Amino acid sequence: MTDLSLWLDDQIASRPLTALVFFRGSWCPFCQGYLKELNSDFLRDLRAAGGEMIAVTAQSLAGAEAAKTGWALDYDAVSDAPLALANRFDIAITPKAQTPLAGVEGEYPNGMSQPGVVILDQTGKVLVRWAINPSEMNGGGALDRPLPPVLWAALQSALNGDGPASLDGPRLDPTWLKDNYPDAYKIFEAFMAAQTA
Repeated sequence: MTDLSLWLDDQIASRPLTALVFFRGSWCPFCQGYLKELNSDFLRDLRAAGGEMIAVTAQSLAGAEAAKTGWALDYDAVSDAPLALANRFDIAITPKAQTPLAGVEGEYPNGMSQPGVVILDQTGKVLVRWAINPSEMNGGGALDRPLPPVLWAALQSALNGDGPASLDGPRLDPTWLKDNYPDAYKIFEAFMAAQTA
């Protein structure tokens, strides 16, 4: 894609709803659990409303494709290495030197976009927006993502004109990952063990 922003404008204009899910990369177990969870009821309900979802990472195209294929996602995953979409929607960016792939050439040349969800209507109006502010309390951006029922309720509120969409409710945390995606949790456990060794 020569210009991801223009491509996205075409995507937005082609349907009533477009959901962008920003994720850190194919190596991230919390991203894996979250994107797989969005792949079920949330995606089905979004499509029933005429919408579509797109996963967005600042990782390379190979990383985006590895996430889509490896996690068996039924929606597209795109590489936003230039950070055009992350900057457009004010998604937090971590410098390359502070990423887990800092030493890997070709990965995150402009930094790593952190998790976020942006749902737009056909005119490009943002109906729901959530973006992490990375901190030690949320695992540097890995945790604290609103779970799909919370996102869906916020979208319904926005569509009904009930005022600002609330994103209060259950969040992704290590216990949720362990209970719902034990294989991804094992990756997290191994990473944490390596950090304390």
